[in-house]
Amino acid sequence: MPENSSNSLSKLQQERLSNKKAKVEETRRELENDPLGMTQIFESPRAFGLTVGGSTMWGLALWLWLGSRSNPLVTPVANVLYDEKEEQWLKDRNLGYFADLPFSLIIILSAIFCLFGVVLDRAAYFLAEGDAAVSLQLAGVSVIGGAVWEVGRLAAKEKAPTREEYERDVMLYKEFDDFATKRLIVGKGSCHRSDVISAFRRYNPKYRVAESEQYPLADIEIERILRKWNRQYGSRSEMSSAGFFSGITVDGAADAFAPGR
Repeated sequence: MPENSSNSLSKLQQERLSNKKAKVEETRRELENDPLGMTQIFESPRAFGLTVGGSTMWGLALWLWLGSRSNPLVTPVANVLYDEKEEQWLKDRNLGYFADLPFSLIIILSAIFCLFGVVLDRAAYFLAEGDAAVSLQLAGVSVIGGAVWEVGRLAAKEKAPTREEYERDVMLYKEFDDFATKRLIVGKGSCHRSDVISAFRRYNPKYRVAESEQYPLADIEIERILRKWNRQYGSRSEMSSAGFFSGITVDGAADAFAPGR
């Protein structure tokens, strides 16, 4: 009896392995004869729909994972199709700035990434042993992951700035450096970030109102500049969890408009 059970189990394993090999070989032949899955239009509309959906989703996932409009293919393709001398946005791109893309280029890039999506979908289709639904599900998960990654890059400000944003950052840093030279004392005491932010707004009246229509400037932006300045020219200490910087203080004697004066 044990031998019969062992033989039956071995036979079952061999049958499963044989069926799996046959399925892989069938999928391989199918991809060789019809790599794009076009015959499915007539033979199985549902399978063709899954193939189209999977290819589209894989293309979108690749677009997001590579950085969407900042992905490394955008500028080389744009340089082939457009003249930098006639397109300011392309000139900005070549200088390292971010610039919005014309609609015509977006259409071309969409087609390119759809082709990449077809390749990825066919690869996933083969690895899934001919199951288009599995390829579509994997593509959907990849799209979600790519979207999360893209949001993270935006939140971390890893994207290249536009020319206007870069010039504004340079101007803000120069204005803060001028303020720091005249209002911050390095080498003694400590101060809270809010003290520096308030003093900077008093020093530059155009930034006095954070939500100003003409010169909007949020506290978090001033804090970012303060951190950068302090690492380069200040006490080189990091801000504490409570928001304090050690080794720098606001010169109250030079701030004629400080509270209590």
